[in-house]
Amino acid sequence: MKIQPSRLEESLKKPHPRLIWLSGDEPLQLQEAADLVRRHARQQGIEEREVHDVSAQFQWKKLLESTASLSLFGGNKLLEIRLGSSKPGKEGGEVIQQLCRQSAQSGDLLLFTSDKLDASQSRSAWYKTVEDQGMVVQIWPVETSRLPGWITERSRAMGLTLDPEATSLLAEKVEGNLLAASQEIEKLKLFVQPGEVLDAQRLLSLIEDASRFSLFDLADACLAGQADRALRILRGLQAEGTEAPLLLWAVTREIRQTATLLHRLNEGLPFDSLCQQLRIWDKRRPLYRQASQRISLQQVHQLLQLAQRCDQAIKGSGEPAAELLLDLVYRFST
Repeated sequence: MKIQPSRLEESLKKPHPRLIWLSGDEPLQLQEAADLVRRHARQQGIEEREVHDVSAQFQWKKLLESTASLSLFGGNKLLEIRLGSSKPGKEGGEVIQQLCRQSAQSGDLLLFTSDKLDASQSRSAWYKTVEDQGMVVQIWPVETSRLPGWITERSRAMGLTLDPEATSLLAEKVEGNLLAASQEIEKLKLFVQPGEVLDAQRLLSLIEDASRFSLFDLADACLAGQADRALRILRGLQAEGTEAPLLLWAVTREIRQTATLLHRLNEGLPFDSLCQQLRIWDKRRPLYRQASQRISLQQVHQLLQLAQRCDQAIKGSGEPAAELLLDLVYRFST
């Protein structure tokens, strides 16, 4: 069945197919729709998430094996298949049709994401099967004439109020890029007082103030377990053009330091003595104490593995580096 993006959340609250296909060329809306499905999966008790990035060398049979294997946690899995601009081809189409047929009896949730499907794909047998037995959501870009309205709604949802001139100015600044608009709103939120109405002049001054955030602010927010703040700072730094390797270095440095601290604490060494040995400044020790109490050794090893994947993605492995970096910061700060 085909549904509008605005009805996805409502549709997930009702009995729905176990295969969901999200497609479109607008990255922010596609990402948020996928986040909605992931959140729904967690609410349904699905703890394990398995991601498959499709490339020209992708082995579709391994996807069938994944659906047949048991979850490590003894429950169901969320399987994400990210096609991007890749096309399934003959083998992929056959596997997708088989997954559609199996999905009705499976407890697993399958989430496909792709760029906008072209006419030939929309006429294919595999797509007709997906549309018939799964849930299909086509995401369209926001038209230029509707962008100020989108910014107004987005700002209001985040507790911000922009006057019409400020809204038009922001719409002009982002040039139709919803991700850039969202990142600017995220940054503005950090500086605005409740009830404040932003005019154009105040908007410009705040955009300049937002650039004052540093890599140290990002590291401190991660250590303190302030996930919302950490993600806002990360998106702000990304919007300002901070290079991904530098962002990864700042976060990974703190993860490694936390890993060393946890290993030594596990050996029974006192916290303050360890901080002295590791040259952790007095004012940052409360942050490391919070992190060491929140994160386990197993989790910190998983974070280091994720950081390695992120590094490989930045160097061209094919995985989405920006998304992996967001995931790394989120996991480190929760």
